Amino acid sequence: MAAPSVLDSVDIEGVDFAFEDHPTVHAVLADLRATKPYAVVPFAGVRAVLLLTNDLVAAAFKDEATFPASAIYPMTTGPVLGKTLQCMVGDEHRRSRALISPPFRRRQVAEYISPLLKPLAHELIDRFAARGSVDLVAEFTTRYPVLLISRLLGLPIEDESVVHRWAHDLFYLPLDPTAAKRASEEFTGFVGPIIAERRRGPGDDLISTLVTEDIEGETLDDEEVLSFLRLLFPAGADTTMLALGNTLSALLTHPDQMEILRSDLNAHAMWAIWEGLRWEPPVGLLPRVCPEATVWNGIDIPAATPMIFSINAALRDPAVFPDPDRFDITRGKQAQLAFGQGPHSCAGNWLALAELETALIALLERLPGLRFRDGAASRARVTSQVGVALRGPNELAVEWDL
Repeated sequence: MAAPSVLDSVDIEGVDFAFEDHPTVHAVLADLRATKPYAVVPFAGVRAVLLLTNDLVAAAFKDEATFPASAIYPMTTGPVLGKTLQCMVGDEHRRSRALISPPFRRRQVAEYISPLLKPLAHELIDRFAARGSVDLVAEFTTRYPVLLISRLLGLPIEDESVVHRWAHDLFYLPLDPTAAKRASEEFTGFVGPIIAERRRGPGDDLISTLVTEDIEGETLDDEEVLSFLRLLFPAGADTTMLALGNTLSALLTHPDQMEILRSDLNAHAMWAIWEGLRWEPPVGLLPRVCPEATVWNGIDIPAATPMIFSINAALRDPAVFPDPDRFDITRGKQAQLAFGQGPHSCAGNWLALAELETALIALLERLPGLRFRDGAASRARVTSQVGVALRGPNELAVEWDL
């Protein structure tokens, strides 16, 4: 007779945590967490262990030996992104991260990248400011991060919609493999010759930095640069797009917090961003795998068990965030888990924070009295975008005073 397993029974029925969005996901997660710090849930037709507390999710991110990132990404994005930082471990990961990190460090972002952000935000706002109304998802949040990355890389972009499609489809391998593979092939074909050109004559763009960066004689080869760029587009564009949409949605549905923000944009904008990341992190449920059988934090986990790091549950854990369901930009706590932790934490967190703060300030400076159009609030709900992992609003229909 087989020994009892933690996977023998599930703690909730009726929702698959790989593909199905639950309209009251935060209440579902809170109910599960009230019973125990983890839950066994349906996941892509099997059963997964869902980690629900801030302590467990943070510990899991840091425990690369038990939950290696390299175990899950070959099944999700590896075939179209290539061998990225997400798939690497040990010395290989440390070498590659050291080579790609310099442009994204806090000082470099402040000195080199930040001066690009405000002009781009205002360029986009100029396109609709005189109209008095717009869908911010369609005309701002989806365009701003994609155009920024394109300009940082020095890509000669003529059709914004093509670049946005690449950024979107590269993450869609489990849901639409044909679109994901097509995007990978098109992107590689477009960027490959540009990499060769920058090796012959480097400029002041990010691709030139990547091909010339040298640490103790180590440099990135063409495939390593390509793999990083294939990761940068969806990871840097989609997550920033969703984070900005989520923060705007929260502010627009909490007019009292919007008024606090407007009272002193420079003092409150970054705290509004941190609270937006806590309230609705763009990556809500991150899948991993536990390759080997283990007992971890009292959980007896069989080999090859899917794991789900519930970042959105961790960031509403009342043990860390009192009154966690209240959106409060004066909370004064940084939601660091929104960027992950441990060796595979987000390398571009300073860039993302600078993008988000700049965009939020620009929108509120240029669009006085920014508010939902009549009836639009009900359509601004944060929902699934890629499975249930990435979350954001599909629409933010707003108006302002002219």
